[in-house]
Amino acid sequence: MIFQSGALLIAILGTYALKHLHIFGERDYKVAQGIVFNMTLPCAIILSFATNKHDMRMLWIVLFGFFACAIPLFVVYVGSRGDERNYRAFQMLNASGLNLGAFCLPVVQTFMGASAGLPIIMLDIGNATVATAGSLTITRTLLHMDDNFRSLPLSLRLRNIAHDFLGSISFDIYMLMLVFMFLHITIPQPIITLITPFANANAFCAMAMIGLMMEIPDNRKDRIELAKVIAWRALFGVIIAVAAWFVLPFDMRIREIIVLGSFAPITIFSTKFTDSLTGNAKLAGFSLTVTAILSLIVMTVLHALLPGA
Repeated sequence: MIFQSGALLIAILGTYALKHLHIFGERDYKVAQGIVFNMTLPCAIILSFATNKHDMRMLWIVLFGFFACAIPLFVVYVGSRGDERNYRAFQMLNASGLNLGAFCLPVVQTFMGASAGLPIIMLDIGNATVATAGSLTITRTLLHMDDNFRSLPLSLRLRNIAHDFLGSISFDIYMLMLVFMFLHITIPQPIITLITPFANANAFCAMAMIGLMMEIPDNRKDRIELAKVIAWRALFGVIIAVAAWFVLPFDMRIREIIVLGSFAPITIFSTKFTDSLTGNAKLAGFSLTVTAILSLIVMTVLHALLPGA
């Protein structure tokens, strides 16, 4: 297990080092994002659905994921009062939401096998309904950060929000697999064979993407705000994990998987939204990398200690 975690960490730090050796460019992370979100992650989602039994009780995990993402957003809105508006937006976007598909899914599958992917995917369906677009809309509305958006007619605002959701291939695949689950549709074997190599590449590509995004900010205020986000996420992670372990009606293996997911890092969407609302791309990328490394350590320790493996 230590070597498995080490391999994932090397993928992050190795690509970061190669970027500073000028083998990769400063914006090459966008290529990695395109590969992960449009190829490897969708294939990993489909493969997990195709190779695991679909217990309808898993829908409780979807609901749990929705509240696990939505509630912290409003808690941080109240708790960050008194800070500058841009930094309040940074805290709201980055202290809420779980990076499940691009980070937790490959990590948990590395630890516990391909069958561990389905609970994470179900958790991410609920999480994604907020993290992929809702958090941006809620943050800029509560903090009054986008006058142009507020001035649009309601129909156009709803259209823009719908575009944010449907423009994410991973979110579309989640919804499609949920429909397949309700209709008891199975994925044909030739498709499974075709997508398996891409799904297997998801772990490395996701970690490499994080390494390419990493850049250390030189602003002291940025580092203080990052510390606040880490503290928020630690608090929420503990609360979500305890709730998952004692409330969800599943066996210990599934509850362990959800507990590990509770400590997932900042979402890719949060870094994108932070950049668009505050213009602080360096802080967004560094925050993702720091929380990814911390999450990897916490998840490794929890997997070793919890009895559900």
